Amino acid sequence: MKSMKVSVFALSVILLTSLTTDLHAQDNPSDIYLGGGLSYGESLNELGLQFNGYYVFDENLRFGGDFIYWLVDSPPEASVNYFEINGNAHYLFYQEDAITMYGIGSLGIHYWSSSVTFNGMSASSSNTDLGLGIGAGIEYNVDPIKLYAEPRFFLTGFDQLSLSFGVRYGL
Repeated sequence: MKSMKVSVFALSVILLTSLTTDLHAQDNPSDIYLGGGLSYGESLNELGLQFNGYYVFDENLRFGGDFIYWLVDSPPEASVNYFEINGNAHYLFYQEDAITMYGIGSLGIHYWSSSVTFNGMSASSSNTDLGLGIGAGIEYNVDPIKLYAEPRFFLTGFDQLSLSFGVRYGL
């Protein structure tokens, strides 16, 4: 399990590094943004790796999605996986200088699975739930990137408060 976590982390570093190399030459504003960061889940009490993106629909509205793979620790004889895929709508209610504040509505799929092998016997279980969340976000524009922080409360699915933060790049 730890080697999988290291592989996911290494892949995210490579992805973010390749994005920054390609995007430094662009000075014009974009309608498409991609990024990644870390998330913390209050009820899971774990960190997660988040990958996200959005499309600017108009000056006050944008649509996108995110994928969060939760880094849940499990004993050597078990395998535990948690992840979520969310579609998000951002309503931008404040845009001044380098600061943007927005409300978030999320609808997604939240999935977990576990399997255990002990004394030659194995058992597994999994579950998929619909995740409905609300939240807010703030971005700080530091050309060519945007730093963001987003607290969201999921009313269904993993039913938790999560805090995500990271960077986004315009394509």
